[in-house]
Amino acid sequence: MKEPDGLFLASAGSKPHRQRRCRCSLFLCCLLVLIFLAVAALVLALTIFKIRNPSAALVSVRVVGASPHFSFLPPRVDINVTLDLLVRLHNPNYVSFAHGSDGLIRLRYRGGQVGEAAVAPGRIPARGTEMIHLAAAVEVDRILTDLGPLLRDIAAGEVGLDAEAWLPGQVTVPWFVKFHVQAAINCHVAFGVEDLRVRVQECTHSASL
Repeated sequence: MKEPDGLFLASAGSKPHRQRRCRCSLFLCCLLVLIFLAVAALVLALTIFKIRNPSAALVSVRVVGASPHFSFLPPRVDINVTLDLLVRLHNPNYVSFAHGSDGLIRLRYRGGQVGEAAVAPGRIPARGTEMIHLAAAVEVDRILTDLGPLLRDIAAGEVGLDAEAWLPGQVTVPWFVKFHVQAAINCHVAFGVEDLRVRVQECTHSASL
């Protein structure tokens, strides 16, 4: 009768050993899966989901409104013009780029600010392109603070304006990681007083994380 008892004890002693082996195998499997996921995430972050700067390109520049006019009796300067820039913004990323309501365009005349306007928010899809209008009107009370240079420009037949635009936004990659991106555009535009046609157009643009 002692032999069956020995078999029972041997069987009972091997059961905890098998459980430990199962736990070790499960732990190793989980560790390998985590390592694989980490490597896959790193590869995706360095290739597909690597954040690239959006690119901006100026498509057209228009000056719309009424020609600047000076009258002697009574002495008065009438100027009602709006600078309208059409910009093509391309998003090279595999995730969308959203630019918010804090986008801004400013107009300057001979260094002084003469106009400002907000840029409408929007979203550019992954690998997509959006046409954005950047428009700001000249504020008469600001440009008339230094009347002498303006009168000389009107008499010469050409008025120059500088435009500065900022488009801050963000891209969100998987795992809810957000990267802030800002596109900037700077233009110098000179237009004819009689016909409002653009005679000089010099623009630079940049984008940075």
